[in-house]
Parts: sequence; C-alpha cells; structure tokens
Amino acid sequence: MKAPAVEIKASVKNAPGRTISHPVDYQAVVGLDVGDRQTHYCVLDLDGELTVEGAVATREASLRVQFEGKARMRIALEAGVHSPWISRLLVELGHDVIVGNPRNVRMISQNDSKNDPADARLLARLAHVGPELLSPIQQRSEKTQVDLALVRARDVAIQSRTKIVNAVRGIVKSTGHRLPKSSTLTFAGRRRIRARKR
Repeated sequence: MKAPAVEIKASVKNAPGRTISHPVDYQAVVGLDVGDRQTHYCVLDLDGELTVEGAVATREASLRVQFEGKARMRIALEAGVHSPWISRLLVELGHDVIVGNPRNVRMISQNDSKNDPADARLLARLAHVGPELLSPIQQRSEKTQVDLALVRARDVAIQSRTKIVNAVRGIVKSTGHRLPKSSTLTFAGRRRIRARKR
C-alpha cells in the first residue's frame, strides 16, 4: 500500500473566501479495525477522500509489510487485546498513533451497519476530523503490561488451586468421608503423606 502523494498541509475553510492552512506532520489518515485474525484498514488522504482499503493478518510480520517504510501516517484504532503491541509497533515504525476508548466512541459500538470495513472507515474519518472524538487513551508500556500479566496469571493460578481443593473436598464428602482441615499450600502434600501411610 503506497501512501498517497499529497501536500503536507490540511486546509480548512473558515470565513467566505478565506482558507486557513494547518501544517501537519503526516501524509494520510488510517483507520484500523483490529480483529483476532484479520485487521481491516481504510486510508484517507488529507482531504478526507478514500484512497484505499483492505485487510491484513493480525500479525507483526503482516503489519510491518503494510506500514514499514511508508510516509508518516495518522493511524487510529480502538483499545483492545491487540492494541498495546500494535500501537507500539506502529509508533516504532514512525507513525502517529491514536488509540480510541471504545467505551466512549459510541458511534462505533452503536453503529447499525457495524462490520469490520465500516468500522475501519469510521475510525479513519474520526481521526481525520478530530482525534479528540476518539477519546484517546495512553497504552501501558511493554514492561508494565508484562508485570500486570504476571500478576493476573498468579491470580488465576491461585483461584484455580482453590477451586480444585474445594472440588476434591466435595468429592470426598460425597463418599461419606471428610478431609481434615489444611491450607491450600499444604493440601496436596498432606494428602500424599496420608495415602502412603495407608
């Protein structure tokens, strides 16, 4: 996909017969509707005219092929499971990235004709006319994201362990027996010792 060759200026009509030029540092506006397997894109020039749209695989290699080495673009996408790494990648490739808050962008969530290409077009148009309409959010850094993932994984492991212990106690009770009290930390070890003694 080649970035459209356009002037690096956006013109807005103000009073009759007057035009005010606002310098910008990008040459196209892109909306990305990110799916788990495919990401649909829509590219507008600085006049808001549609230049190209399509889809790529939601993988780093595919997105690099699509956006690496291209003229700087303003790219908008909604916050979601893939948005942290995609936004970091696009910034690394030199683009201006806007991550919209899906809770506040009701035009997308409540759109009657909701589909991936339409959502990509709407994101592009919102980024073109006013990025503030996307209620931009700041994504966490990669280190913070990894630290948070470890905390969540530990929480899931602890909850799973508690459910397993409670399930075992319930199964034993259903046979007319009862396991002695013990902490979840020592539960498995104490059960193994008791089994060996028998």
